[in-house]
Amino acid sequence: MTWLLIINSILFVATLTEYLICMKYITNTYDYKNEWFNALLSLTFTPFYSCFFIHKFSWNNIKEYISPERRHILVFPICTGILYTVETVFVFFALNTVTLSYYTILRSGFIIFNIPWFKYLLKKPVSKLYFASCVSLVVSQVLATAQYIFQYQAQDDKRAQNVVQNTLIIMLSCFLNSAYNNVIEYTMLHYGESITNIDFQIIFQSTYFVITAPCAIYFTVKNAPPINPSSITMYFFIAFGLQLYMFNKIYILNSRNKLIPANILLSGLDLLRRVLQLTYSFVWFKEPFDATIGVSLFFLGLSGSILLYQYISDYRNNNILEHRNLESPDDIELAIR
Repeated sequence: MTWLLIINSILFVATLTEYLICMKYITNTYDYKNEWFNALLSLTFTPFYSCFFIHKFSWNNIKEYISPERRHILVFPICTGILYTVETVFVFFALNTVTLSYYTILRSGFIIFNIPWFKYLLKKPVSKLYFASCVSLVVSQVLATAQYIFQYQAQDDKRAQNVVQNTLIIMLSCFLNSAYNNVIEYTMLHYGESITNIDFQIIFQSTYFVITAPCAIYFTVKNAPPINPSSITMYFFIAFGLQLYMFNKIYILNSRNKLIPANILLSGLDLLRRVLQLTYSFVWFKEPFDATIGVSLFFLGLSGSILLYQYISDYRNNNILEHRNLESPDDIELAIR
C-alpha cells in the first residue's frame, strides 16, 4: 500500500537521523564515550523488533537449514551478521570522537567499495556515471579530511592524529558495510529459493545479538553511562531509532511499488538524510564550517545526485527495453492470449 510506503520512508529518514544526533548529544553534553553502551542500546528493542517476524518463524524451516543438504546456506547470514557486528562497533567508536558532519561525509564511502563486489561477485557492469559519483565522493572526502587535519595541527591539537585514525576506522566500516550488503544480495539472487528474506533476517539479527550482548553488558557495567531524565530520554530515542530504521529499510527494499523502485527511493531518502544531518551539525552543534568544507559538501551532493540519476536512468531504460520486447509479434500474440 502506498501510504505504508510513505510512512516507512519518512520513518527511515527520521530514525536514521535522530539516533545519530542523539548519540552526538550524549557525547558532547556528558563527554561519555562508550561504543559498547551504544551497541547495548541497539539490542534493547530486539525482542520487540522480532515481533514483526515471529508470525513467519517456523521450527521446520530451522530444522531444514541445519540438515546436511542445506547447512552451507547458514554460512551467509551468520557471516554477514559477524561483519555487521564488527562494523557497528567501529562506527560507534568513531562517532565518539569525530564530528557528525565529518562522519556523514566519510560514511558515504561504501559506494566506492561496491565496485569490486559488483565486478567480481555480482558480475554487474559498473557504469561511467557510477565511477563519476565515486570520484566526486573521493574529492569531497579528501577535502574534508585535509581541512580537519590542518585545522587541528594549527592548534597543536592531538585530535589531528584522531582524525587520521578515525578516518581509517570509518573507511574500514564502509568496506564492511559494502561487503555484507553485497553478500546479502548475492545470497538472495543465488539461494533465494532455499532461504527466505525473513529467515535470513532472523538468523542475521540473532548472530548480531549473540555476539554483541555479552561484550556490551560487560563494558557497560564497567563504564556506566550518566543517568538522569534527559539522558534516559536520549537513550530511548537511540535504541528506538537503531531498531526501527532497519525495519523501515527492509520494508522499502521489499516494496513492489512500480512508481518508485526501491533502489531509487532509498537513494533519494539517503540524500535527504545527509542534508538533514549536515544542517543539524552546522546549525545546532556549531561544527566548523568554511569555504573548504563548503566545496567538500558540494562534491558530496554532486556524488549523491549522480548516483540518484543513475538509478532513475537505469529504471527508465529497463522500462523502454521491456516495452520494446513486448512489441515484437510473438510477445503481442502471447499478451493477447
